[in-house]
Amino acid sequence: MATETELITLLVAAQRASQSTVDATLFADIDRAAAYRIQAGVLAALGDKPALIKTAIQPDGVGIAAPIFASRLGQSGDFSLSRATVTGLEVEVGLVLGADISVETARADEAAIIEAIDHYFVGIEVCGTRYADRKLAGVQAGLADNMSSYGYVINPMERDTGADIDQFDVQLSLDGVQIHSGPAKHSFGTVLNSFIQYAKNQVPAYPLKAGTIITTGSLCGLVPVSGTGRAKAVLGSHTVEFTLT
Repeated sequence: MATETELITLLVAAQRASQSTVDATLFADIDRAAAYRIQAGVLAALGDKPALIKTAIQPDGVGIAAPIFASRLGQSGDFSLSRATVTGLEVEVGLVLGADISVETARADEAAIIEAIDHYFVGIEVCGTRYADRKLAGVQAGLADNMSSYGYVINPMERDTGADIDQFDVQLSLDGVQIHSGPAKHSFGTVLNSFIQYAKNQVPAYPLKAGTIITTGSLCGLVPVSGTGRAKAVLGSHTVEFTLT
């Protein structure tokens, strides 16, 4: 069985080479704590920082988080990312905290979690994998590989309808060709669900502090992409654009 140090080394090499080459089955025996340690080891070795965190809910109901690297965060417009390891795009509603949230407060008063939110925004998560076959990765292997995060593109304008996605459609195109069109449907039920569950189960690496940027899951699932060009997402009055090269 590979050691955690060896697993970190494999992921770091794949990140640096922009390749999807790692055998996911090597991560089959890790637990959630080990997955977080591997995340941290990769981040440290690359010398990067989390620009924002993505939250999700594991099958046991526990909220989890993974970093999206500062080096791959950009604003809608002239920003570009390589599509070398990209698997697809997700249109999302994210949020920015206006106040700190402790685990104790979150567990005692769910309303306080929501009250800590300063505003919402629309973004595109650019998903990618370091695994040669992502389907072979178990739940914790996925967490170790940053839940398949690669980069993120944000429209910094505050979303006028907050976390509400009812009656909204998601439009996504690549180089002028529509690749998704349909009603917004959140992968965890609502924009807030995974954020709330993570607030109750925070890890020291990703504390919820004022100013933290969080994205909580897709409104259109993962939309596969296989080419390059100008990506454009539209959700209500908000548009996000960037270029895949």
